[in-house]
Amino acid sequence: MAESIYLAVPIIGGRDLESAHRIAEIIKGLGHKVVSDWVIAQDPGWGLTPEAVYRRDTQGVRGCDSLVAEVSTPSHGVGMEIMLAHTLGKRVVCVCQKDTKLSRLIRGMPNIEIIEYGSFEEVEEELRVILTPRRNGSGKRSKRHRFSDPR
Repeated sequence: MAESIYLAVPIIGGRDLESAHRIAEIIKGLGHKVVSDWVIAQDPGWGLTPEAVYRRDTQGVRGCDSLVAEVSTPSHGVGMEIMLAHTLGKRVVCVCQKDTKLSRLIRGMPNIEIIEYGSFEEVEEELRVILTPRRNGSGKRSKRHRFSDPR
């Protein structure tokens, strides 16, 4: 069954439109719908007021089934979207390039998946496992990455 996926990526600082497009295409290729299509647009809403951005983004997170966040580059907005999705009980999947100095708050968050990748093929492979429903309707668990280093 197709899910609605909120794709969270940095917009203001460190925007990587190519990576956002690649991840969105992987999600769509797995049969799911990206509900935050503005994150892959050339204009993600530059003319919107901050209040309108807040409403759009929080409504998008509230309405999705799962959130997939690219967290290789720190972003206040992405962090807020992750926390909102987590608080609402949504499935949260964080993807980051290998060797990313990822926030310990995210690394320690319970019930999320972290995919560290060297290629987008690895992202696709892991998302296929995580986002594919089992017969009982819940997603399979990929290997949960836990770290004890002091980053």
